[in-house]
Amino acid sequence: MTTESPTPASTDTPPSAGTTDAPPAAAPEVAPVAPAASEEGDLETVLGGAAPEAGGEGKVEGEGEAKPEGEEAPPAGAPEAYELSLEGVTLDTELVAAAEPIFRELNLTNDQANALLPLAPQIMEKAQASVVQHLIEQGASQRKGWHDAFKADPDIGGAKMEESAHLAAKGLDGLGFKATGFGEGGKDPHPFRAALNETGFGNHPDMIRAFRAIGEMMGEDGLFPREGAAPRENIPAHKALYPNET
Repeated sequence: MTTESPTPASTDTPPSAGTTDAPPAAAPEVAPVAPAASEEGDLETVLGGAAPEAGGEGKVEGEGEAKPEGEEAPPAGAPEAYELSLEGVTLDTELVAAAEPIFRELNLTNDQANALLPLAPQIMEKAQASVVQHLIEQGASQRKGWHDAFKADPDIGGAKMEESAHLAAKGLDGLGFKATGFGEGGKDPHPFRAALNETGFGNHPDMIRAFRAIGEMMGEDGLFPREGAAPRENIPAHKALYPNET
């Protein structure tokens, strides 16, 4: 035998007499309660922050987004083989072969590599000019160093500087390395003498010492006769050593 459950009493309040049915009042909105700030401040940490949205894990920024219209794709990088050319210049194959690994390391496209080629001659010119300037400065420094050593030399420098220069010039002239009489108009020095100036060896203490010694031997009684002097008579060695013996 079944028993029927009693019908629950209606909780609806019957409308008042003489009134129409009114819609139930909407529930008031409840503002969300903000989490309380920690004692150390309201900055979130990685572990203390809100959980990421579902499905966002592993998403890379920009992935799957459509590219703006007109935006070009990034360069493809280094090609399998570079095709390099420079207008008006024949490229050295060995230099190109040496440059290609650098282009590849930088991941340059063929167009990017070709854009750099016009700069190569300028770089070479500046490098050469820098080397030449360095050599000039180095030569001037060496020339000054030799001259300072000559002035400090106790045998040929100091108070003997002027005498050493005079005797060394005399030695050069006596050997035919004159200061003038060459070139157009006869105003240029002998090529050897010019080389002494150009290289700076004219300031070398040992060079001055050697030509000073030659200059001292120039003269009628010296080993080397002076320019314009009468030729020396060949005298046997025993007479030169013992002139009073017959």
